[in-house]
Amino acid sequence: MKHLLILLSLLFLTFPLVAQEKGVLYFKKVNGKFGWFENGKKDWKYIGEIKNGKPNGTGVLSSTFGKYSGEVKNGIQHGQGTYTYKSGRKRVGEFRKGKPWNVKSYDKNGKIETEWVKGIKLKKVAQETGVLYFKKVNGKYGWFKNGDDKKEETGVLYFKKVNGKYGWFKNGDDKKDWIYVGEIKNGKPNGTGVLSSTSGKYSGEVKNGIQHGQGTYTYKSGRKRVGEFRKGKPWNVKSYDKNGKIETEWVKGIKLKKEEAPLEEKGHTENKSYKIGVRVLLGNTSGKTSTSNSSFSLIWENYGLGFNQMSFKTTYSNKNTPSKNNVYEMKNSSLDLSYTIGENWILTTGAGYVYGGKGSITSASPAIKYETESVSGFGLFGLLGMVWEGLEGLIGVRYYSTNYTDFNSTNTSEVSTLVKPYPISDAQLIFGLGYSF
Repeated sequence: MKHLLILLSLLFLTFPLVAQEKGVLYFKKVNGKFGWFENGKKDWKYIGEIKNGKPNGTGVLSSTFGKYSGEVKNGIQHGQGTYTYKSGRKRVGEFRKGKPWNVKSYDKNGKIETEWVKGIKLKKVAQETGVLYFKKVNGKYGWFKNGDDKKEETGVLYFKKVNGKYGWFKNGDDKKDWIYVGEIKNGKPNGTGVLSSTSGKYSGEVKNGIQHGQGTYTYKSGRKRVGEFRKGKPWNVKSYDKNGKIETEWVKGIKLKKEEAPLEEKGHTENKSYKIGVRVLLGNTSGKTSTSNSSFSLIWENYGLGFNQMSFKTTYSNKNTPSKNNVYEMKNSSLDLSYTIGENWILTTGAGYVYGGKGSITSASPAIKYETESVSGFGLFGLLGMVWEGLEGLIGVRYYSTNYTDFNSTNTSEVSTLVKPYPISDAQLIFGLGYSF
């Protein structure tokens, strides 16, 4: 059982997600029909995930009008994404079948122009449309009507460790490394693109390889963070659960408390479904001294309540008869309390209080058995885990310190007592699995 649990835990913690085919496609007219092809030049260009010969998944779609970075289905915008026009205007949010669904439109200065809710345009602001170029003229940068149509470099980069240092490289492992598909400058992700990892996908603006600007981060569990990021951290961002309900919000980098949420969002907070889960942890060592720990916990939000059973057995040579051993067997039960932080990678700390148990010492010479039910002590434990679709893989250490006292012999004719207590303290590696409903 011990080896099976270790194997399952290691497999889970290193479990890679199967990546779709990635590549480049061009949208053009061939023999009177439009379609997606592997070769092209001045046509619409797509870099990203491909399925059934069409853009499907996440990627970057470029045309003479601008660039779309995000989720696509059968070659059109479908899902979370950002469309950036040549003029600097942007549309950020959820698209369906190539059209805005829940989308906000921003001007080049980042101010909201209009908004679509469930496909309905709420507000329309008339303005001039056209193409502008950002360049340096007479020593100053600015927007001009004339410029160079040369496209910015786009491609695929991998974030990995080479020669002891992390960096962005053109080659990598689709299953293990972070993958970026989008605009590139100075050898790093800069502009708009899609950043994928084992935790989820970010679609939007990036700067030097991290989230910086408008974007959407979608976790594997279905949760999302949508809004403006700065230096990889939420700035003006709303977090949604997998059902689309608002969980929390950041304003200018500060995470608001639930009671500080705007009035129109309080209904979502009050109807929030709480996370409930279970965990099972096991630890086992063998040899001359063998110990085992097993615990079961119920998880509510970040808090955990559980029960742990510990057993201990060892032998020592008898001083009077070296060929025979004294046997020590101890058991105890404890009540565990824990607290967990994190989302996709989690960290748990906890403590246990020993509330009961029993112990026995069997002497080989003379042949006497001593027993007790007087036990006290505590335990401390820490866990590191990874979450995928509600399933947790856990590994950690449990330290325990217990003290057994008042040993009495089981001899009914003559009762004797051991004055000296029997203390146990050690640390043990533990593994476990959990699931959140």
